[in-house]
Amino acid sequence: MPKTEPAPRPAGGRWWLEAVPGPLAVAAITVLLAVAWAVTYLTGGTRMVGPHAFYLAIFLAAVVFGARGGALTGLVAGILCGPFMPMDVAAGEPQLLQNWLLRVIIFVAIGAAAGAMVRAMRRAYETAIEQRIDQELRLATAPVPAVPPGHDRQVRQLLDERAFHPVFQPIYALSDGRLLGVEALTRFHVDLPGSPEVWFRLAEQAGLGRELELAAMEEAVEAADRAELPRCVTLGLNCSPTTLPDPRLLALVQRAGRPIVLEITEHAVVEDYLEVQTAMHALRRSGARLAVDDAGAGFASLRHIVRLAPEVIKLDRSLTQDLRHDPVRTALADCLIRFAKDTGTELIAEGIEHASDLATWRDFGAHAAQGFHLGRPGTLPVSERCRAILDDGVLPIRGQVEVR
Repeated sequence: MPKTEPAPRPAGGRWWLEAVPGPLAVAAITVLLAVAWAVTYLTGGTRMVGPHAFYLAIFLAAVVFGARGGALTGLVAGILCGPFMPMDVAAGEPQLLQNWLLRVIIFVAIGAAAGAMVRAMRRAYETAIEQRIDQELRLATAPVPAVPPGHDRQVRQLLDERAFHPVFQPIYALSDGRLLGVEALTRFHVDLPGSPEVWFRLAEQAGLGRELELAAMEEAVEAADRAELPRCVTLGLNCSPTTLPDPRLLALVQRAGRPIVLEITEHAVVEDYLEVQTAMHALRRSGARLAVDDAGAGFASLRHIVRLAPEVIKLDRSLTQDLRHDPVRTALADCLIRFAKDTGTELIAEGIEHASDLATWRDFGAHAAQGFHLGRPGTLPVSERCRAILDDGVLPIRGQVEVR
C-alpha cells in the first residue's frame, strides 16, 4: 500500500495553528499561565519553586500545538516569570537580567523538546498502523497455493468418514458470570501441521469448502442436542460468506431449535455484500444472528461491521490482550466500545487468558468474554456460571462453581 504524503503546510510557517482544537485549548493554556504566575508570586517569587508551575501550561501547549506551540508558550512563561516577577516579593528584590534570560531559554527549549517528542510518538504510531495495513493487504492479495497432491483425496475421505468432531468454548457475561453461549470449534482426527484451519483451507482449494463447513456445523448442532445444551444458550458456528446463501444452512438453522450465531471471520473476503445481506435477512427471520469474528485484527472487519450490521462483534486477541500498555489499541478499543453501545451491538472480548485482561474489559464495558482464563474448548456441558468472573468481584460466589 503506497504511503500517503502529508498535506502541504500553509504558507508563512504557521502550519501548527491548524492543529488548534478550538478556543478551549487556548483558554486552558491562558488560565494555567495566570495560575502559575499567581502561584509564583504568592510563594515569594522566583527564588522559590513557584516557576515550576509554568511547566503545566508549556506541556499542554506542546501536546496540543506541537514544538512551536510549546516554544511560544515557554517564551510567554519566561516573560511572565521575568521582568514582571521579582526574585523576592517580600524584600522587593528584582531579578537579575541573566537569571530571567536563562529561564526564558530553558522554558523555550523544554517546550520545543516536549512538542517534538509528542510529534515523534504520533509519527511512530501512524507508521505502525500503516505497516499493519500494508501487511494485511499483502496477506489479502497473496496468491492461494495449489492443493498439494493427495490432499484433495484426503479431504474427500475426511468428509465421507466424518473424521472430525466439535469442541465448545464457553462465552460468559461480564456482568454476572452467567453462560451466554458456546462457540463450536472443529477438531480433526487426522492432524496436519498447523491449526485445524489448514483443513478448511485445503477443502476450499479443493472445491469442498462449503461441504466441510456445513458438515462441521451439523456435527456441532447434533452434539449440542445430545448434550442437552440449554435452549437459552446461543450456539456460535463459524461460517464463510460463501456458505451463508446456501439453502442447506437455512434448513440447519430452522431445525436447530436454538439461538444460532453465525460467525464470519475478519479475514473472510466478502465479494458481494448484497448477496450476504439477502441471505442474512432470511436467516435472521429463522432466529439466527450474525457476528463479525476477529474484529480489530485488520481493516476488513470495519467494512464487515458497517455493511453487514452484525448483532455481535467479537474482538480479536491481538486487541484484547495487554491492552493497557498500548495507547493505539486502547483508543481503537474505546471507539469499538462506544460504537457497540450506540448501535446496541454485543461486544465480546476473545482471547482472555489472564485475570488482568478480564478486569480491563469488564471495566471498559464489554458485554461478554471468551478465552482460556474462562474455559478451554472441550466437550459439553460447560459451567453455567464462571468462577473466574465471580471471583473478580462482579458478584459474590454462590455455591461451588467449576469451569470445565
